[in-house]
Amino acid sequence: MPNCPICGKEVQPTTAFCPSCGTDLRQVSAGPTIPTGSYPPAYSYPQQGTMIPAGSQPHSHRKYILTIIAVGIIALLVGGLIGYSFPIPPDVTLLTGTVTVSSQYHGNPNQIIFNGATTGNVSSGISSNGSYGIYLPIGDSYSVTVQWLNMTSGPYFGTHTCSASPSTFSSSNANATQNFSC
Repeated sequence: MPNCPICGKEVQPTTAFCPSCGTDLRQVSAGPTIPTGSYPPAYSYPQQGTMIPAGSQPHSHRKYILTIIAVGIIALLVGGLIGYSFPIPPDVTLLTGTVTVSSQYHGNPNQIIFNGATTGNVSSGISSNGSYGIYLPIGDSYSVTVQWLNMTSGPYFGTHTCSASPSTFSSSNANATQNFSC
């Protein structure tokens, strides 16, 4: 088998170009013998992309996956900061206060009733010191009634009610204090 006149690589007799250095072998075979003299060594360079090992190619999408995860974490952090900056307002009022009944009614209040157009009757028990606490939906207006037991009517006792003063309450914020009396 013939060799390439430039790099000396063994080639097929029908090969037109040297696969190592790219010399046109058609002119050399038709022409005179190989010239003598010193020639620089011919170097062979691999084709572009062949230096990457095949085993590492499945990891080529790793940077995209990591980028997507990083963007997701940043979005969650930004969303949390925005949500913290703009909190959702409460939808109920915590109403607290005291209830008193004048001495002419001879009794201790035991229940306060808030009657709203959308909620109907919502009530709270009253403790022995006259305090109460109740959650009322924000945005509604209520008429207020106080109830107590009258223990002075003989062997029988009765449940009595009165319209409280103030007689209405409108819920507009998360916490409110209102004292009522009869």
